[in-house]
Amino acid sequence: MNLAKINEFVKASPAIQIQSKISLLQRRAWNVLLANAYNELPNQEIHSVSMVELAAKLGFDSKNEDYLKEVLRQLRACTVEWNLLEKDSDTERWGVAGLLASVEIADGVCTYAFAPHLRQQLYNPRVYAKLNLRLQNRFKRQYALVLWELCFDYFDTERDQGETPFISLEMFRELLGIEHKEYPAFSILNRAVIKPALKEINTETGYSVEVEQKRAGRRIAELKFRITRLKQLPVQESLFPDIEDLPPIAVELVQARIDRNVALKIAGQEWDFVNSEKLPSPGAYPDFMGYVSEKIEMSLDAVSVRNRAGYIIEAIRENYQDERVQKERQMRAQKVREKELEDLKEEFNAKRDTIIRQLVHGEPALVETAAKRVESRFVRQRLNQHASAMEAYQKGGMVKAEIDSILEAEFCQELLAPVVQQREDEKARIMGEAV
Repeated sequence: MNLAKINEFVKASPAIQIQSKISLLQRRAWNVLLANAYNELPNQEIHSVSMVELAAKLGFDSKNEDYLKEVLRQLRACTVEWNLLEKDSDTERWGVAGLLASVEIADGVCTYAFAPHLRQQLYNPRVYAKLNLRLQNRFKRQYALVLWELCFDYFDTERDQGETPFISLEMFRELLGIEHKEYPAFSILNRAVIKPALKEINTETGYSVEVEQKRAGRRIAELKFRITRLKQLPVQESLFPDIEDLPPIAVELVQARIDRNVALKIAGQEWDFVNSEKLPSPGAYPDFMGYVSEKIEMSLDAVSVRNRAGYIIEAIRENYQDERVQKERQMRAQKVREKELEDLKEEFNAKRDTIIRQLVHGEPALVETAAKRVESRFVRQRLNQHASAMEAYQKGGMVKAEIDSILEAEFCQELLAPVVQQREDEKARIMGEAV
């Protein structure tokens, strides 16, 4: 099947309602592979797609094949349960399998297979949702895409709305692949996962999703999500009905009024299209798309240019420079990195506070032990004003901050090690993109 022709695909509800902790790119990649194989599922065990097509449909740099291999490797190792919400309720069915049974890449072509039981679930399901492959590339958060698929699974196209059943918080965590130790308090889960996911869905799609909470006593116990289609004005893409078939770089160029064949040539050659003597230094741009976007932006300021399309082509070939545009690009990239680092710090602090809180709950005596090691005279005075270190600690403020710092340094290193490593890996990725 030609992936370039696929925009929407049928996905079985049991396959949407899966339990697995997979990344945003992994889930997007699995959706693309499923869409590519869908019509072949009844009669073929092995399916194929070129790595160039796979990367293009993901909006990904096709030259970074090692990264795509790692994504496929992780999908092969990922074990999932399906039909968690039992939407396929006429049959008592539970299943577990790997997202992919096997993968092989040879001569630029990826061949792959689904596990037999999973394959039966994926083709011609009685209960299904029709998902949009282009739309999924807009999501930047993995939880937003998972929640989007879940909500759309219950969308009624005739009524332009739908709603999920009430879902227990435990089941909600399983559906999103959130472990029990992550975001243990609902307030943290709501702030770090639910609200950002809803905001991204409501911003990036033509739908509105709202959440309803149900309490059990004083705590939030269940969640229900309502989805409604919004009325939209025609978007700019309607001016170019043939861009669906193009790789992302060619789409940008066609929308800038570049001839389709020339756009395909530039997208296919990438850096080889640029004059070898004018090539930018390694790392000057995150990828070729960033380079092309800069040249298109430069053309907007070239007021004396009559042939804008010709200007863009020459700007790409000869690496035209515009100091103002480059500075603005660098400033935008810096702001994005700063926001990512700020979000990373907030997420780390939330996980660290949770681990410390769980430690104190299990071993309250550690608060007294840590209090004895306080060196700050001011904090020591505050401690002496209370009957016990625990009483002072529970009041919060500087005492709690100081004791938490001691607990983190001396008693939580082993528990925090995976969280710290995750933070450092993500920080390295963010800073690496700045090189």
